[in-house]
Amino acid sequence: MNLTTTKRVLSNTAKQIKRSGWLAYTSMLVMTLAFLVISIFGFLAYTSNLFLKYIENKPHIYVFFNTGVEEDNITKLRNKWEENSNVDYIEYTSEAQAVQEFYDSQKNTNPLAAEAIKDRTLPASLAIRLNSVEDAAEIIDLVNTEQETNEDIFRVRYSEDTINNIKDVFGWLRFGGAFIMGLLLIVIFLFTFFTVEFRTFNRSEEIGIMQLVGGSLWFIRAPFVLEGTYYGIVGAFISNMIILFFSLIVYYTAMTSPTMVFLNNLFGQLAWPDASIMNITLIFLSTLVLGAILGTITSFIAILRYIK
Repeated sequence: MNLTTTKRVLSNTAKQIKRSGWLAYTSMLVMTLAFLVISIFGFLAYTSNLFLKYIENKPHIYVFFNTGVEEDNITKLRNKWEENSNVDYIEYTSEAQAVQEFYDSQKNTNPLAAEAIKDRTLPASLAIRLNSVEDAAEIIDLVNTEQETNEDIFRVRYSEDTINNIKDVFGWLRFGGAFIMGLLLIVIFLFTFFTVEFRTFNRSEEIGIMQLVGGSLWFIRAPFVLEGTYYGIVGAFISNMIILFFSLIVYYTAMTSPTMVFLNNLFGQLAWPDASIMNITLIFLSTLVLGAILGTITSFIAILRYIK
């Protein structure tokens, strides 16, 4: 393919877009709506996964020590267990912190119990957070083995039923989420495909004339494929601008509303990625690339039915 042919293809693509009229705006609108739906449901799916991960990583295994155990012994054991790749983090609670936490939790609901505990000693503990609840059995075996030979350990607490229930529920939730997202992507693909199909059918006579005058398959197909690529990029761009516009409105006008304060308290502790300019730009460009791919593929599949 030489430079002259490329210029002619690009010129024909531009002419087709200009002649499309309302079909061009319809195609852009369809692509914009498709990427709005993808972005919204993608964000909800990502947030749900972060929330599940947050719950999954909460401590489910607790190790309590005899009172009076030296803190260095507990620290050494903590450092040893944190070397395990299945352990995300181990939270240490000293004897003084345990008393204070119990007092704070009971002083309003049960003040007598809170006052009674102030002068007593509660055991120090380690709360083990896992990277995945699937690894719980291995870590439980590790902790139980340590308890058999370590006299500093007073008790190991965990709920096997709770861990198994979390594994089952999270497994079904993730499977259901993936299934719904898969169906959504199929529906969006078919929706955009039928739009391209209609646009191509509307030009079937023009395609037939080009074939009669001896136009090559590539030369006839390329403008239609590039047209779809253009609509995909434009739709993704407009979708990004709409989301950015409403995000800025929410950020500057509604962040202090009771609803946003509640949502911030609920989801603020999740492991969100850094909202840097680089990451936002990367997401923006990735969406444009996805738009180009979606527009190109749907256009190419549709044009195959008319240009063989």
